[in-house]
Parts: sequence; C-alpha cells; structure tokens
Amino acid sequence: MSADKWQTIDVKHIDRSARSLHACSLDPSIRCLAELRASQINGCLTCTHFRQEQAEALGIAPSKLSALDAWSESDEFDEREKAALAWCESFTRFRPADPATRKLALTAFSARELADLTMAIEMTSALSRASRRAAI
Repeated sequence: MSADKWQTIDVKHIDRSARSLHACSLDPSIRCLAELRASQINGCLTCTHFRQEQAEALGIAPSKLSALDAWSESDEFDEREKAALAWCESFTRFRPADPATRKLALTAFSARELADLTMAIEMTSALSRASRRAAI
C-alpha cells in the first residue's frame, strides 16, 4: 500500500458506520442532541451544520438548539436530555464521568441505551475529527 493511501481518511466510510446508529434503541432526538453537542465540542462546522439540519428535521425546537451550548443552565432540556448531554461532555472532552454524571446516566437510560449513546457520541467525535483533518 502506498504512503498516500495511509495518509487519507475516507470520511464517507465513517459516516456510513455512524448511520447504523440511527436505528439504535435510543430516542432519535436524544441521540441527535448528543451528536450535535459532540460536533460543537469538536469544532467541526460542517458536522455541526449537518447535525443541526438533522435536529430540525426531527422537530427539535429552535429554542432548544440555540440553548445547546449552555444546556446545563437551561430549562429547555428534560432530565434524560441532560443526562445524555452530561455523558456526551465527559466522553467528548476525554475525561472520566464523575460519579454524579455516571449515576444520572445509569438512572436515565437502560444498559442498551447507554451503550448506544456512548457509540453515537464516539462515532460522531471520530467523524468530526476526521472531517476536520480532511479539510486541512
């Protein structure tokens, strides 16, 4: 394999894998909010725009979308959404979940939903980072 082949990342392949998560056990709006927040944290404008469009298509309120970067202080989000966003913050920022975040997530979600949420966050983060690298 040539050196050039190793230096390229086909973002389309990552996106195809990420799309399989759309059929996961998690509520689509919660998954979408977590993915949008992960894209915001990773600083990928293309991914953020794409996730914003998905959120709008799902009918997520514009007021909720505009409050997303300050979700923890907002009354726009319910307890499950806040649990998902706290979980998202801990994974996307590469820091372990504190005991309160872990308890909130374990209380709000089934084991399957939490696994699906974690994978959605991680796949979105990988896609955001790969997309930013491909743009360089």
